Amino acid sequence: MLGRYAELKAQLPPETILFYQVGTFFETFEEDAKRISQALSIRLTSREAAGEGRVPLAGVPGHALQEHLATLLRKGYSVAVADQRPHPTKPKQFTREISQVLTPGTVIEDNVLAAGRANYLAAVVVRDGTAGIAVVEASTGEFTGAEVSEEEVAAELERWSPRELVVPERTLAENLPRIQAKFSPAPRWTFEPSAGEQSLLRHFGVSNLKGFGLDGRGALVGAAGALIQYLSSLRGGSPPEQVVSFRPYSPGSAMVLDAATRRNLGLEELISTIDRTRTPMGQRALRRWLERPLLEVDRIEQRLSAVDAFAADYMLREETRYVLGLIPDVERIATRIVRLSASPNDLLSLKGALEAIGPLKVSLAPAAGRSSLLSRVLGAMEEPPGVRELISAAISEEEGEIIRAGYSTELDEARGFRDGAHEWLTRFEAEQRLKTGLKTLKVGYRDGEGYFIEVAGRETASVPEHYQHRKALKHNARYVTTELKEHESRMLTARDEVERLEHQILGEIRAAVKEAAPDLQRVARAVAVVDVAAALAAAATELRYCRPAVTGERGLRITGGRHPVVEHNLETPFVPNDAEVDGDSRLQIITGPNMAGKSVYLRQVALVVLLAQTGSYVPADEASLGVVDRIFTRVGAEDRLASGESTFMVEMTEAASILNSATERSLVILDEVGRGTSTYDGMSLAWAIAEYLHDDVQALTLFATHYHELTRLADVLPGCRNYKAAVDEVGGEIVFLHRIEAGAESSSYGVHVAKLAGLPHRVTERAGEILARLEAEGVKDFTG
Repeated sequence: MLGRYAELKAQLPPETILFYQVGTFFETFEEDAKRISQALSIRLTSREAAGEGRVPLAGVPGHALQEHLATLLRKGYSVAVADQRPHPTKPKQFTREISQVLTPGTVIEDNVLAAGRANYLAAVVVRDGTAGIAVVEASTGEFTGAEVSEEEVAAELERWSPRELVVPERTLAENLPRIQAKFSPAPRWTFEPSAGEQSLLRHFGVSNLKGFGLDGRGALVGAAGALIQYLSSLRGGSPPEQVVSFRPYSPGSAMVLDAATRRNLGLEELISTIDRTRTPMGQRALRRWLERPLLEVDRIEQRLSAVDAFAADYMLREETRYVLGLIPDVERIATRIVRLSASPNDLLSLKGALEAIGPLKVSLAPAAGRSSLLSRVLGAMEEPPGVRELISAAISEEEGEIIRAGYSTELDEARGFRDGAHEWLTRFEAEQRLKTGLKTLKVGYRDGEGYFIEVAGRETASVPEHYQHRKALKHNARYVTTELKEHESRMLTARDEVERLEHQILGEIRAAVKEAAPDLQRVARAVAVVDVAAALAAAATELRYCRPAVTGERGLRITGGRHPVVEHNLETPFVPNDAEVDGDSRLQIITGPNMAGKSVYLRQVALVVLLAQTGSYVPADEASLGVVDRIFTRVGAEDRLASGESTFMVEMTEAASILNSATERSLVILDEVGRGTSTYDGMSLAWAIAEYLHDDVQALTLFATHYHELTRLADVLPGCRNYKAAVDEVGGEIVFLHRIEAGAESSSYGVHVAKLAGLPHRVTERAGEILARLEAEGVKDFTG
């Protein structure tokens, strides 16, 4: 057995865990067993193997296999399953063959995927300094890509956050992009432009790639072709049929938000706060919009006009959202249809979705004249002909029945025979009871035993001689007759025939609906856009957001701005703040105590900009915003112990990235730069960084700091301004006003904040004494 296991393992990509069926269990051996034992918290055992001693063993029961596979996939493992099958030439023996290979980036099963999140698989290859990046979403068929410079690879991949990244085999570890993803090697030849071209031509059935925007883009062709090859290799050479087109994207059309910025701005919390979508497609699209804010004013305005159409019309918005709530996940259903794995319930759900398209178009019609974006998606929302009618005619909504009665004469006849057999059993029981006089006689059925006649123990002496005894129970006995056995054979044959015909017809319907997959994907994308626009409008009216004015000018002006997440979670009214940043005030030094609102203010400015460039209304009374090309953040302290990087090293690395990447059209958020080293070192670096951003980069910068000495920059830098988080002192205590106003704060009130945090009174008293002496004497000769 272990020999066959080793043969199958050799066929799989490295690091793939193989589940090998043995009876009703699926076993793993050796290193695989150790890995799943730890990952799934199941018992690790061992067994004797000829000539190999004891081999580690861990297994799961067949009924729990899918659950455990889902857990492993969510944890980033790749898995394969080898099913047990009758041996083709050796009776009563079994062999095993790999039936499925699943990886984190290629899985399409609902029990693994989150409905509102895309699950991207990417491939990257570098040729002569140009990187080709291809991205596919296996569960929806989305397939896209772009070419970027080699230096931009990591940032571009962070835009997509793929679960899995396919790279040429033998790529050195130091050449791999530093992103959180499972790396899967693939043969180097598959990344060659010529191999990629042949793979794509074969997959799409075309004679050239001009229609896909791939002409003359060798690196991208190589990456895209390698992805198709990789997906096919996991399915035994079968192509990923859900991938029906390739749409290149322009990296310059959307903002890159790196992982640090997404984390520092709390993008997940923002999504949770404003998500009012009604469909899984819309939920995924909302996340996609927020993770990739636009850089073109015209496209931003198109989205804002669509949101505006819904925000201004309550009835339109709520009617549309009601109909959207009737639409299931058409994108992922379409993929299961293409893979011929769609269930009857999937088909019925699809029918329901298509039935909702008509009412949705009626609801949207008045808005089409007010929004060019809604007008376009309305035109794309054409129901594929014949699909709904076919499903209605063929698929039954009755429990226990797949194909509707009347669809197939052959199936109806088989069902008639099967159902007649049930009626025969009822007559047979009545006749036997009458002939034998046995009042307790009844006909029953059990799996593994078949049909039988059951008689109570007190009447067993009176059963006819032709009754063949089958089983004795405590209070009853079971018998069969030749007539009953013959009928059982006919009945089981009829039942099998019904099942065979139902599955045959279901396969034919899947194949017919499969032809409409590209149309279904187009409809799903259109529905997603409508859902996001209506959801953003619902959030805007509920949360009192305003439509921003987005321009090509440099600078931003926000009146009454609010932090969307903090405001949503507060039980008391949020204190709004104004913000104005332009070329003449491009560096703003913000001082004040902890807990006074500096960090919230920094983030709310960035989030207002991000929402506006997403095409959303923003949490403010009024906002006018020039498009920024990037949002950079350096916030908080974080060690990366696993990679040997200290808090200060992380801080400096992120600061270096900002200084080397930002432009005068960028928005830079800096919160407490220089804290991870000595006071003088930290202040010197903070000063120099601020000067560089002002003089060389000229980015729009908000810089919060406790180094009050930095406020002197306003005296020497023409584009520098000082702001502070206002506080009041009442009876020796401080009151945070959470208001940002012009000016510089000379104290951080650290001892006061420590008291609020609950430090022992003795500690804060002593700290106050030391602070007073330091302020009077300085630090040079201080001895405590």
